[in-house]
Amino acid sequence: MRSSASASIDVVLEARCAQQDGAWVEIRLARDTRGFAYRLAFVRDGDCLLCYENRARQEHARVLRGRATRYVFRSVEQLRYDFERDLEAV
Repeated sequence: MRSSASASIDVVLEARCAQQDGAWVEIRLARDTRGFAYRLAFVRDGDCLLCYENRARQEHARVLRGRATRYVFRSVEQLRYDFERDLEAV
């Protein structure tokens, strides 16, 4: 996948997993020359209850039940662990 004329983006993983109750998890991880771009989200009944993302490739954020906080990105592995931990709490 390519974005603009000069920036190349390699999508590492992109998936949407539906659950039996109609909720779903969305995962998108991409890499370019500046590092990783990501979005991990849990949505139920049209409401995003949990989301980890780096907005505009500058600000890392965690949104839990509508409340946004700054997220310190350390690694892809840590991101996955943190998301799964919060998903258990939702």
